[in-house]
Amino acid sequence: MSIVDRAKNIILKPVDEWNVIAEEPASVSGLFTNYAMVLAAIPMVAGIIFTGALGISAGGLGAMGGGAMAMGFTAVAGMAVIGYVLSMVTLYLMSLIVNSVSPSFNGKSDLTQSTKLMAYASTPTWVAGLVAWVPILGGLVSLAAIAYVVYLIYLGLKPVLGVPQEKVAGFTVVIVLIYIVLTMVVSGIIIGLLFSTFFGGAMMAGAMSGA
Repeated sequence: MSIVDRAKNIILKPVDEWNVIAEEPASVSGLFTNYAMVLAAIPMVAGIIFTGALGISAGGLGAMGGGAMAMGFTAVAGMAVIGYVLSMVTLYLMSLIVNSVSPSFNGKSDLTQSTKLMAYASTPTWVAGLVAWVPILGGLVSLAAIAYVVYLIYLGLKPVLGVPQEKVAGFTVVIVLIYIVLTMVVSGIIIGLLFSTFFGGAMMAGAMSGA
């Protein structure tokens, strides 16, 4: 099945698609290289093109010459790549955690199945990257995508990991909470890199000019 068909099916008819996904052969490396790494590149490329090259961003309400342009194309591109790498790290860590926690909810301990769940459930956020740069609309679509990811996880836990229906809601909540914590950590890393790159550079330049 092509990436486009899989993405379309998991978004439009998730119940049927999860049943297909649960039974098909896969590997952790294949799920990353043939699906996750490809789709996750959508927001990265969109960010580089629209925010870095054109200076358009949802946060800047599409104003040309705003914060993104002030950062410079190279800086925006660099941060987009860093965000991409960290998103893949987050996906792998979430898969490991889900695999470890699953037996506590009477589900399977299977890293490949856990990676299937997290990789395919993340599809809406990656696809939303196509319009994330659009003022206002991008933010709304991104929020809707996150909510849909939670719904996809809820639908996928039983067929993919064999979690009993009565425990699916609780496991979904645990996954969401863990994801929030990981996202905060990743966001902190990105903010720290931004601060050290730009504010640190500015302070160094000020110190040099004042010397």
